[in-house]
Amino acid sequence: MSPLGVRLAERAPIALRLKTLRGARIGLLDNTKKNADRLLAAVGAILIRDHGVAELISRRKISSSPAAPDEMIDDLARCDAVINAYGDCGSCTSWCVHDGVTLEKRGVPTATVNSDAFVVLGQQEAVALGVPGLPIVTVPHPMGDVSAEEVERRAAAMAAQVVHVLTGDADTLETEYTDRFIDESDKFTRSEMMCAI
Repeated sequence: MSPLGVRLAERAPIALRLKTLRGARIGLLDNTKKNADRLLAAVGAILIRDHGVAELISRRKISSSPAAPDEMIDDLARCDAVINAYGDCGSCTSWCVHDGVTLEKRGVPTATVNSDAFVVLGQQEAVALGVPGLPIVTVPHPMGDVSAEEVERRAAAMAAQVVHVLTGDADTLETEYTDRFIDESDKFTRSEMMCAI
């Protein structure tokens, strides 16, 4: 008898990416984590100002878990791309990635945001859900207890990552992101891996 499990998830590619953000309609999926709304609004403003995004469509879940409801996913699937924020703890990371994978499988390029302390869990979830190349944008941990000014700084710092994962070549992104974060958790002590709800 072997204790090794068998992976049952079928591997799926990420969605084709946009050639440009100019004129695009970008969905913002807020999972209700503290500062997620500020982070998404700040990144959206940068994309409008610097990259010619035409419209932002904001949707807010009722809770960070479970998954976004089907009607919300249907709404966001009408966007050209989505920014999905954010996972910085156990269940919220799992469901954030679940929403990102669902949108990718619907053909919507999605920038799924996780804090750097939980990005390994995020990547493991993506593998389990059959999209190992899911591009995960990282922000410093923690996010929930930082000031509005710090959220703005972090949004400005992550904007280039968002542009990269929404407009890069899909095959190149899959190669870049598959297994990228697996060893990252070694950088954090157990006491640092907490979230401010």
